[in-house]
Amino acid sequence: MGGFLKNFQPDPDPEMAEVRRLWRTTKPLFQDAVVAVAPPYPDYPKLKVSKRQGPESGPSCPSARDAGSDLEVVLYAYSGNGFHSGYQERAWEFLLANAARIESALRRKLFAWHGKQLAQHQEENLPHVPEYQKYWKKIEKQVAFTEPSAIDQLFKLVGVGLADSGLDECGFSSFEFQTGWDRDHGLGVLMHRDRVLAAGGMCELIYGPNLAAAARAVQAHDLDDGDFSLLDS
Repeated sequence: MGGFLKNFQPDPDPEMAEVRRLWRTTKPLFQDAVVAVAPPYPDYPKLKVSKRQGPESGPSCPSARDAGSDLEVVLYAYSGNGFHSGYQERAWEFLLANAARIESALRRKLFAWHGKQLAQHQEENLPHVPEYQKYWKKIEKQVAFTEPSAIDQLFKLVGVGLADSGLDECGFSSFEFQTGWDRDHGLGVLMHRDRVLAAGGMCELIYGPNLAAAARAVQAHDLDDGDFSLLDS
């Protein structure tokens, strides 16, 4: 365990240093996925990365257009078990050993979430805003929005969160995406092992002392086919 933890540095924010540790490493999933288009943001093609700040992993950074080769892994210690409990390391080891299964499960969830955003955009935005319509005519020729391949043009994986609690000895994990559908909040998908639990804003569901309760609260109104239900537990 010591070797794993040596990869991490305390969060530079003094208020977060006791509950978050950070490590940049090679991206194990979604290596080629980017945010090539952003349907509700017609100005997206014109946006540029800040020369002063450079590429960032926040939901609004236009560096989402570039796949990059690494991401940020974040250890969380909100549940009281701490960084040395083994939960986070077991979750990371499971991810590396089962990357293909986890990516497949995530792609199912992302496509379901994407479908809802697409339907809402077509029903509420496109009929009324000429600027949206003009941008849509351009990008619908670039991306097959109704096909699973659209995921690789609308989502970029920028982070993985690992929690000090889980449904067993393996900790919860959260996969943080920049997305062309929501450049204000991004998207975070909470999982346990290779089972998808819930989706919310970037880092939203991995942040707190009772992640199972947070997942159940989301599932009560948003549970897709294939998600692992906690509603009866």
